[in-house]
Amino acid sequence: MRFSWVLLSVSLLLACASPALADTGDNGSTCTTFGGVCAGPAQIRAQFTGTIDGNLNYFSADFHDWVRVIDTNPNNSWTSPWVLENQLGTNQPSVTFGSAIQGDVLIVELCDAELQGNRMCDANSNYLFSTDPTHSQDGMNHAMANTLGPGTINPVDHKNYWAVWMEDLDDAHQSDWDYNDESVTLHNVVISFGSGENAPVPEPASITLLATALAAGVLRKIGRV
Repeated sequence: MRFSWVLLSVSLLLACASPALADTGDNGSTCTTFGGVCAGPAQIRAQFTGTIDGNLNYFSADFHDWVRVIDTNPNNSWTSPWVLENQLGTNQPSVTFGSAIQGDVLIVELCDAELQGNRMCDANSNYLFSTDPTHSQDGMNHAMANTLGPGTINPVDHKNYWAVWMEDLDDAHQSDWDYNDESVTLHNVVISFGSGENAPVPEPASITLLATALAAGVLRKIGRV
C-alpha cells in the first residue's frame, strides 16, 4: 500500500513537471528571449539622469502603431509625442522621448491608429495599450521584455539598451497576444519583473529535478521505516 502511494505521488509530481499549454500572453509570445524568458515588465525606470532615447527594432503588424513614453515622476512629469510609426520600418532614426531623473518610473504606451479610424494618433486617441495595465484601455499589460536583461550595454556611457515588445490589440478585437506588433529598444532604462500572469515560469527541466528529488526523499524515508 505504501509503495502504491509513492508511485501515485511520483506520477502526480511528474505530471506537474510536464510542460503545460500556456495561455496566450503568458509565455507563448514572440518576444526575442536570447535563451531567457519573456515576461511582462513590473516597472521601467530611468537608469541614470539624462535622456531616454529609443528606436524601432522590429515589427510584424498590418495596423499602423505609434509609441510614446510617459515619465510619471510628479516633479519631472512629461509625455513624449507619438513617434516611431511601425509601418515606416526599422530604418527610422533614433528619437529622444524626454529627459528623466534617475529612478523615474516610465510607462510605454502604444496607440493603434487603425482602431482610431484615421491612421493617426493624437491627444484624443483612446485605443491605447501600455506596459502599465492602468494605462491600457482594457486594463491589461500589453508588453513583454526579456528577463535576461538588456541585449547591449553601451561601452561609452554604460547605459542599458532594453527591447520592449508591444501588442496592439485587445480581446475585444481578437488579439493574438504575440507582442510583436511593435518592438522598441529603450536606451537608459532598467526593467524589473514581478509576479503575476506574465511573470517568468520555472523551466520544465527544473521542475522535473525537483519532482525527482522529492520522490527520492520519500523512497528513502520508506526504506528506513
